[in-house]
Amino acid sequence: MSIAQTIADEIGRRIIRGDLEPGQQALVENDLVTEFGASRNIVREAVKTLAAKNLIRSQRRNGTFVELPEKWNLLDPQVLTWMLSEDNTRDALLTSLSEMRRIFEPEAAALAAERASPRQVLEILECYDSMEKYANDPKRAIEFDVRFHGAVLEACGNPLLRSFNESISMLLRANFNLSIQVDNAFIRNLEEHRIIAEAIRGGDPDRARAASIELLSKNENDIKKMHAMELER
Repeated sequence: MSIAQTIADEIGRRIIRGDLEPGQQALVENDLVTEFGASRNIVREAVKTLAAKNLIRSQRRNGTFVELPEKWNLLDPQVLTWMLSEDNTRDALLTSLSEMRRIFEPEAAALAAERASPRQVLEILECYDSMEKYANDPKRAIEFDVRFHGAVLEACGNPLLRSFNESISMLLRANFNLSIQVDNAFIRNLEEHRIIAEAIRGGDPDRARAASIELLSKNENDIKKMHAMELER
């Protein structure tokens, strides 16, 4: 990681944590040069990085200010990494993910059943087979679960949805790391994955959609149980 990236990472995390509040004058160039022992050019590069993520905005002659959370680029992988690492932003982010998945995943599965190429069908089936094979190996199981959903998104044939794949995969990985801890959730959810895969192979959009809705409902319940368990600790 370069010095500019290190500075951007540190300041980004401060903003996400709430150490720097929206509207607050956040970045004084001289202060950053002193704090990080970096040149002005490097500090400016870090500031540009944060501005590109919509975490800050620069006002001519007035300085640099923290943006409102509603303006943050939540599809930026680095912003997601920062938010997932903080308890005060992680839970709300994953709740929003559940809502977003309900909006697009069932229809993406249905479209995949209509549009998937033989190669894409094979990839989805192979991901499912690996999920089943590694059901008792959480790390590998989660990885193939993420790949399964990514493969379905690719197979739906919608370029806008496919463009979300990297960001959605990061969020799914965090989601599954939580939900897998609840009552053998991964093994319980294999059946819906199997049905989705078979429906896509068989060109049955209605069955793919219904199984996806059922899977999302179970995942939401598992996340709620996980939050309840955390509160009891």
